[in-house]
Amino acid sequence: MNTTVADLGRPEEFSRFADLLPEPMLLVGGDAVVLAANPASAGLLGGMFGRELAGRRILELVDQDAQAVTQWLRACSRSRALLPGSLRFRGETGQALHCRADGAVHSPASGVEPATVLVRLTPRRKAANPFLGLNLRIEELTTEVGRRVRAEQALRGEREWFRVTLESIGDAVIATDSLGCITFMNSVAENLTGWSREDAMGRPLGEVFVIMNEYTREPSENPVDRVLRDGVTVALANHTILVRRDGTECSIDDSAAPIRDEDDEIAGVVLVFHEITERRKLERQLRMADQRKDEFLAMLAHELRNPLAPLRSGIEILRVGAGISDQAERIAEMMERQVQHMTRLVDDLLDVSRITRGSIELRRESVDLLPVLEHALEMVEQLNPSGEGAEVTLNLPQGPLLVDGDATRLSQVFVNLISNAVKFTEPGGRVTVTAGLEGARRDRIAVSVRDTGVGISEDDLSDIFELFVQTDRSLARTKGGLGLGLPVARRLTELHGGTLKARSEGPGRGSEFIVRLPGMLPAEGTDLEGTPSDEARDPGGAPGGRRVLVVDDNHDAAELLGMLVEHWGHEVALAHDGVEALQVAARFKPQLVLLDLGLPQLDGYEVAGRIRQDPELAGAVLIAVSGYGRREDRQRTQEAGFDDHLVKPVDHEVLKRLLGPPLD
Repeated sequence: MNTTVADLGRPEEFSRFADLLPEPMLLVGGDAVVLAANPASAGLLGGMFGRELAGRRILELVDQDAQAVTQWLRACSRSRALLPGSLRFRGETGQALHCRADGAVHSPASGVEPATVLVRLTPRRKAANPFLGLNLRIEELTTEVGRRVRAEQALRGEREWFRVTLESIGDAVIATDSLGCITFMNSVAENLTGWSREDAMGRPLGEVFVIMNEYTREPSENPVDRVLRDGVTVALANHTILVRRDGTECSIDDSAAPIRDEDDEIAGVVLVFHEITERRKLERQLRMADQRKDEFLAMLAHELRNPLAPLRSGIEILRVGAGISDQAERIAEMMERQVQHMTRLVDDLLDVSRITRGSIELRRESVDLLPVLEHALEMVEQLNPSGEGAEVTLNLPQGPLLVDGDATRLSQVFVNLISNAVKFTEPGGRVTVTAGLEGARRDRIAVSVRDTGVGISEDDLSDIFELFVQTDRSLARTKGGLGLGLPVARRLTELHGGTLKARSEGPGRGSEFIVRLPGMLPAEGTDLEGTPSDEARDPGGAPGGRRVLVVDDNHDAAELLGMLVEHWGHEVALAHDGVEALQVAARFKPQLVLLDLGLPQLDGYEVAGRIRQDPELAGAVLIAVSGYGRREDRQRTQEAGFDDHLVKPVDHEVLKRLLGPPLD
């Protein structure tokens, strides 16, 4: 009998047609579960299992290799022609029955339903009947010959071309049949997997192509299984490791795609992969180099701040000294500007590191932009000699312009923009800073910094916000700078929920930088003059003007800072290492300690801990003075018991407020 799928109709009509057939028939669904059995199969197997066959798994009924049975059913689910196989049933009463089994797809898999397979059973003893056996053999041969003829016709003209092509490419290539067993691999695949073609042929791909995740070390899903299941091209996830036959490993990139026959059925899978071990190694090296760069920038800033601290203190002492000449005053002002300039460069270097690591943290509060802009202009004027450079004009409204932000960081944005405009505008030019509300609801604040300077070319406009980009490419580099100010300003603006954009009509026609920030309404009782930042607050009511211990292993820095504090009317003692600091503290009984962290013998954290344990020093205010000012540095000093954290070179106005008024 020549049975076809079309003769059986839809799945729900199986019983109506199959019940009329004398041959035992099973309808098998997903997970090899028997969905239905006709009376002939019930008569054949019912006595062996003693209950209904429907709902039971084929693998529970047979006594043979489960993988082989599963692979045969999978192949049947993709074949319209009956595929021969065998099933050896072993009943619950110990009976055994060896049957020839022919299977074909009954209903193909859909997006939500697995395929169903029609299985015809023929007991081996019955197959011995010469006429039936001859009929079955003819059917098998006819099916096999037809399949082979079609395959040969499809492959004959292309086989050699594909073989030569796949051998000549630089990627590894493995092809499998519809069961996922290897039918071809080129020499590159042999080298990468460590398997010879002769040993790999016919093996399941999972035995030759062993893969796992680089980080979890867990096995990854075989790509052939995914292609056979979903019928689409797939690529493995990133960070995939191939384990060679000898146990060594290499990183790979790959993709797998289905091979379809003339009926659009999946006849196999082709897997293409190549080694990227060197690329992964380079990526790791780049990540490590980036981490070392951030660590280097932090260390560089620390080392640069150490010499800046005594310079700033010394300049302050010179300027407040009695009888200083006009020439000395001018020199002191010049030195102060250069120290401030160096400090800004150091801060920009640190901010670049923080931006790349995403570690900038805003201390948000209600901020009026008007005093922020005025303060920014004052800072820019301090960096430029009186009477030189462009004229800067502020056009500000009467009322407040409130934003939810960090006043220090916003001031940094506008200092960068205004100083940049002044730098690129020749003497006699103008820089105009305009601020106001905009938008239909007047809920946005726009600040424009417009200059009449050298302008920006169209090509440079797209690059000026990139790190380390310089628009002044002349040999003289008259405009200087590191190319950090604008990228830092834009990132800080974005952290406030705003935007920073630039525009220019071209070289020689000036430029304009526009900051837009979300505005906020003033809360009732808000002090529009603003409040000092955390860095400028008196920590816990620090006592003023009593006894101050200055601890720093840099003798110049300690001496000059001590002289400055003495000039403000306080009593000062000095120490230059951790052990000496504790000895002086026990004798001097300081009420406020300015404590460097990187000390010899005992570091600043250990010194702070021991001071906190001394009952006689319990009320002392501890202020960390360090070249490190990252968020994690401040958090560590806070956890160590410090009341505040000042970054070198110390802002003298902030230090004055922390010290309090001198004693009468």
